[in-house]
Amino acid sequence: MPVIHVEYNDTVPEDDMKKLAAAVQKIVSEVTSIEDVSVYANNSQIKVATSPIEIFIEQSAHKIEDIDALMTNLKSEMVEWKSKTRFPHKINMTIIPMKWKVEIDI
Repeated sequence: MPVIHVEYNDTVPEDDMKKLAAAVQKIVSEVTSIEDVSVYANNSQIKVATSPIEIFIEQSAHKIEDIDALMTNLKSEMVEWKSKTRFPHKINMTIIPMKWKVEIDI
């Protein structure tokens, strides 16, 4: 299950972030073929030299066959969404392969 953390600064309106959070959830789910994708978006109280939007996608390392292809596909879908919706903000995106053990519904 990919987990997405989005950090953004005060230059990005909250309504835009809500649209982006929904879009990135859908895009990651479709590209990875994994339905269970969570998004957490935060505007931190303390920020130093931040970019407008940073997206960090954490996914189980063993589920990533080709990280370059995954990034290319995600980037392509994000560029298309930004163009279609005229989303004006620049986005940085990072994929973080994780070696974790998850227990659900304890």
